Amino acid sequence: MADPFSIGVGVVGVVGLAIQIVQVVTRCGLDWKDAPTEVKAVREELQVLAQTLSITQTNILQNPDFAAAFDNRPSLLLSQLGPNAPNDTNTKVMLQSCERHLRDLLHDLEKRARGHRVGWERLKGAFLAKHTRESVGNLYRQCQTLNNMVVIDAVALSAKIHTEVMAIQEEQRDSRQEQRDAIVASQRWRQEDRAQTILQWLSATDYGTQQSDFFQRQQDGTGQWLLDSTEFRNWRSNNATTLYCHGMPGAGKTIMTSIVVNQLCTEFEYNPSTGIAYLYCDFRRKGEQKPINLLASLLKQLILNQPKMPPGVERLYENHLAKQTRPLLGEILTELHFVASTYSKSFIIVDALDECSISEGGRQEFISELLNLQAKARSNIFVTSRINPQIARELRTGYTRLEVRASDADVRKYLESQVHRLPAFVQRSTEVQKEIKNGITNAVRGM
Repeated sequence: MADPFSIGVGVVGVVGLAIQIVQVVTRCGLDWKDAPTEVKAVREELQVLAQTLSITQTNILQNPDFAAAFDNRPSLLLSQLGPNAPNDTNTKVMLQSCERHLRDLLHDLEKRARGHRVGWERLKGAFLAKHTRESVGNLYRQCQTLNNMVVIDAVALSAKIHTEVMAIQEEQRDSRQEQRDAIVASQRWRQEDRAQTILQWLSATDYGTQQSDFFQRQQDGTGQWLLDSTEFRNWRSNNATTLYCHGMPGAGKTIMTSIVVNQLCTEFEYNPSTGIAYLYCDFRRKGEQKPINLLASLLKQLILNQPKMPPGVERLYENHLAKQTRPLLGEILTELHFVASTYSKSFIIVDALDECSISEGGRQEFISELLNLQAKARSNIFVTSRINPQIARELRTGYTRLEVRASDADVRKYLESQVHRLPAFVQRSTEVQKEIKNGITNAVRGM
């Protein structure tokens, strides 16, 4: 293998000789403007050769394989050009020949200039040696060809890489689409009448409609602070963790919950190994929100991402169908624990836990069963409520707390979206708008 360093030294040597030849004329007190046309042509050829060799040296140092073109054998890099690339090169011989002839030219010039008053006529003959000009021209053309081939090869390589990357991306898109199609196909059972009947029997509450309604109220761009928080990221990444988000009335806890639900549903839309279930508690529906009803709704939602209706749930439905009875809490819990355990990751989100019924210890029982589910299925639990010491105690220890409040940035984003509703004189004055935004932002105090 050719040594890039030694080749580089040879290239530098030729460039140095070309420079010395031009300098000899200057030392003789001659002006190149007065040089004969043939001599000027030689000088220009030397300058062009020096520039080309500088590029060649860079290619040698940056790509060791390029040095093979100076070792009397084909370059692996340049041979990628196929039939247009030379099978062999004599670049090394050309370099040595050019260096020898330029040394001869330099020696001849110095000899002619030594001890005599010289003019262009005395020096001209040294420049016109045919073999010197031929060696300069041959080396220039060969190096220019090699340099051009490197450029072409680099472009071809870039194009090849781009094509391969595009092919990989297309393959990945096809793979993802096939995966999505397979998941959608595997979940068509949910559209069957029997499946619909069983799911409706488990729970008639439609929290999906509430989720859509709450999320549509969100101002674009708000709530990102929660998703970016360290507390949320840790909760999202780890299993069997609890994030308790508390805040004053009007702080936006329900809207923030809808943002969390949307983020998770979007992120894991086509991931069959992840289960997501959520509840929106409401004090006006306390009669409906008993522990068994809430847990049955969680079971129903976790079933929706299954490849088929769980056999245990079908048997449970059949057992109660003939007697026209409802499932017992223990039966719901058995199926809930089983279904949640089939997922490698599951998220349970509960908004406004403080509005859950507390009669007959209902809320305490519900929280206790959530924690039991977390212990058995390693589910992640996200809970919001007003500041409530009792809920904090019922959640036991090991959870992370995060206060929810309307950030100044979110308030300003909302206000900016509502400026068009204000009178025309306000819309024309940025100062008045600024005063209004500052006043309201300071007044809301996180609500």
